[in-house]
Amino acid sequence: MGIDISEYSERMKKLRSLIEEEGLDAYIVGTVENAYYLSGLAYRPYERVFFVVIPRDDEPFLFVPKLEEEHAKKVSWMKDLRSYSDYPARSGKEWFSVLGGHLKGYKKIGVESSLPVGIQQSLNGGRREVKVVDLVERLRMVKSTKEVEKIRFAAKVADKIAQRILKNSKEGAPLMTIIAPVSQEMYSTVLGKIPDANLLVTNAAAAVWMGPVSTMPHRAPGAFDLVKAGVPNVELSTVQADGYSGECERTFFAKYAEEKATRIFHDMVEAREKALGEVKEGALCSNVDLAAKSFLVKKGYEENILHRTGHGIGIGIHEEPWIAEGYDHPLKENMIISIEPGIYFEGYGGFRHSDTILVTRSGYETLTKMPVDLDSLTIR
Repeated sequence: MGIDISEYSERMKKLRSLIEEEGLDAYIVGTVENAYYLSGLAYRPYERVFFVVIPRDDEPFLFVPKLEEEHAKKVSWMKDLRSYSDYPARSGKEWFSVLGGHLKGYKKIGVESSLPVGIQQSLNGGRREVKVVDLVERLRMVKSTKEVEKIRFAAKVADKIAQRILKNSKEGAPLMTIIAPVSQEMYSTVLGKIPDANLLVTNAAAAVWMGPVSTMPHRAPGAFDLVKAGVPNVELSTVQADGYSGECERTFFAKYAEEKATRIFHDMVEAREKALGEVKEGALCSNVDLAAKSFLVKKGYEENILHRTGHGIGIGIHEEPWIAEGYDHPLKENMIISIEPGIYFEGYGGFRHSDTILVTRSGYETLTKMPVDLDSLTIR
């Protein structure tokens, strides 16, 4: 299931075309996910910089701290590795001094917007023009056949984790007992299929937001929060399996759903269907978002909408394209996105399903297969 050298080479070829369009002499990639996409090197930078440097007319090279040189040689397809001593370093041996020597003759350098301003300034050094422009994200939006295969597998693992979460989520169950077995199951499933999976880019997040806490989807739930009967509980399972991700979320109930919760649940599911009905090649991301939001506003939920309808999924669990108003980018075949319109009532609960969706020419394929109906999601 690995990405082969020919695919990495094709990525570099496409990136060079963008570099030329921008009139750059070279482009420097320092974002962890983008560097992984181009080089196959997974790492944690901490205070030391890692760069993939792509000259317009010369061969690309990896620029890494000496500490990571041997690691990079073993895992990256790139053969040209250049290193610096450490951080901090004595005068003349700093990373920007060493890299500057490799950039001689390059007058216009492109860098990513996510690079810290201090690093951008160090790259300038007063001798060259530095242009902030994001290029790799453009390439990452449309997935290759191999990437789709890897995300399809990650979505399957996310489904399996979601099933385990629901099985463990009886009324009164604390979060800790629900999610304790999840990591072990994820690793055994992934390593059973990919024994040599890179563990730096293999991980899972699993959680349940119970009752009122489910109105805050980015707040960490408490380890001893309890599953409540009648009101909404939202489970999350996201998986990164050997570099590529999948996501599955479900709103579920213990024992039964109150009348109020039943009504809101069905409206959330219908909003999801409205969004999915717009998904196909050529559709604008903003229109997919508005299909769900317009329905919810007509139903009286305008004040209960907290977020966009979805986002891209790939190496990252959140990446472009954004399924949001104001983002008028057209969907293309082999983009992979989430669809997850939500309805939130402070002090009561949140309602949200999320699926990993493959865009096709005529529509979509749902890669996560968990049921979405109320009966299946009521744990009796």
